[in-house]
Amino acid sequence: MSKLTTLLAVVLTLTIISGIGAAAEISVQPGNSIQSAVNNSTSGDIITVSPGTYTENIKITKDNLTIRSESGNPDDTIIQAGNPNANVLLLKADNITVSGLKIIGATDPIHSGIFLSSCRNCTIDHNKFLNNGLGIYALYSRGNIVSNNIVTNNEEYGIAIQSSEENILSGNTASDNSRGIHFGNSDGNTFSGNTVQNNSVYGFYICPRSDSNLIYNNYFNNTNMTIKNGKGNSYNNTKTAGTNIVGGPYIGGNFWGKPDGTGFSQTAVDKDGDGIADSAYKNITHSTYSDYLPLVEHK
Repeated sequence: MSKLTTLLAVVLTLTIISGIGAAAEISVQPGNSIQSAVNNSTSGDIITVSPGTYTENIKITKDNLTIRSESGNPDDTIIQAGNPNANVLLLKADNITVSGLKIIGATDPIHSGIFLSSCRNCTIDHNKFLNNGLGIYALYSRGNIVSNNIVTNNEEYGIAIQSSEENILSGNTASDNSRGIHFGNSDGNTFSGNTVQNNSVYGFYICPRSDSNLIYNNYFNNTNMTIKNGKGNSYNNTKTAGTNIVGGPYIGGNFWGKPDGTGFSQTAVDKDGDGIADSAYKNITHSTYSDYLPLVEHK
């Protein structure tokens, strides 16, 4: 066998080996089932959903999958609960990405647009969650990223995390739900760059058994904010140059507003014009915590 023939044989063998188990992109068209695509997928596959409305409840138990809209626009790619008394999406797997979808119709108060159950390292981003019992619910889940979602008009909670650790929630908008954001028995999470407003029961609740959470650079505009004590929680980061959530030149704490204009950040003094109040927001809503760098609207 010549050296050239041997080289070609090696290249062909490597090509065949590299093709084994390679990720596939699975296209789902209106009239098809996303659940069927999940069932037929293997680890690493990308399921791309074309614009349309898909009426079904989906359960994901395989790791390393992506489910995304083809357009990237959640307004034209909708998953509506086939059974309103079940979660629209139930995730019981790790390294799942869900992106660019509108997820609606789990109208039973105890079910969710998406439920992360014992999940690790999942990414939920650029989705809309409307008209569910809960928009996003994470239970016993760790290391997930929940970012740039719109969560509105959900009956009980916008986003709730329970017994969950080291998750990052950033850039989300939770508005016009009964309860905007809820932390229950959850430690070591980061909550930053979110907008929480006009939720009827409360905007943000953190229970006394939630510890070591970092909450900063959020826009809160709700009548009721319920901050329990916990241990080691922080409501501001170090003052750092950068555009904050209300347009000021420094990132530090949070904007604390109320719809009637009487919130701390709406009435605080900022003589030096750095977008941070000249005094700390002490004993936030009767807790022992303070925001030492509360934001004000930059003028």
